[in-house]
Amino acid sequence: MSPTRRRLAVAAAAALALAAPLAVKAADAATTPTAVQADSAAATSFTPAQVLAGVQANMTTANKVNSKPHINTMTRAQNVNVYQVATGVYAYTSSMAIDTDGSDPDPDPDHQGQTTWQDSNGKALGAHHVPFYVLGDDCWDRKSPCPHFFFKEHNIKGRQFALMFYKGKCIGSIFGDTQTANNQTTSDNDSRELGEASVKAAQLLGIPSSGTTGGVDNGVTVTIFSGSSWVVNGTNSTLNNNAQAMVQKALNTAGNGMGL
Repeated sequence: MSPTRRRLAVAAAAALALAAPLAVKAADAATTPTAVQADSAAATSFTPAQVLAGVQANMTTANKVNSKPHINTMTRAQNVNVYQVATGVYAYTSSMAIDTDGSDPDPDPDHQGQTTWQDSNGKALGAHHVPFYVLGDDCWDRKSPCPHFFFKEHNIKGRQFALMFYKGKCIGSIFGDTQTANNQTTSDNDSRELGEASVKAAQLLGIPSSGTTGGVDNGVTVTIFSGSSWVVNGTNSTLNNNAQAMVQKALNTAGNGMGL
């Protein structure tokens, strides 16, 4: 399970990742891998800025999925909501607390060697190699439908692809770990929380990535694409590249789905 902690703001910038995220600017299409461009050639090509604007415009009361608010992992405020911004596409904006779990070693005292989901070889994901996001692992309210956003009710599985946006950057990521209550004295864990992602996701987005002092309090938008065709396959050494190769396809799918 994924521990979450209140983080102190830090000034240090996160290390740049080997696979650079797409910047939110008009020139993005030129940086898209050739294979992805070919796959999307028949559709309108959308930039991250266009898609993020569309996502934010569709974060309305009419599109809200949860009837009870979620908890911002960093600030603990109960003010995070999930919206269906297009058919099969769900989005929320919250913090980013840093998940250090999995097969990569980390000095974080809350580090655990396992993640809820594994790579295609059955190995725990490595937080330093794989950009992944975290969702609650059950319905806190024990009701169906769940008053909170519960991934199992929305055709979302392990390694489900998502776009992540933050301050002009856009990356691909996967559903890698879950959040649940536990008895760790250093954690405030609660499955209603939204707002945590891996070390690698933070690095790609330029967010301080330390498990003890990193993270940001708000402004990270996660846009999840449900369904089996959006489950990302690969190993710890390839999942990052595989996720980034899907970014332009996801931007086009979301843009067309929202009628941009």
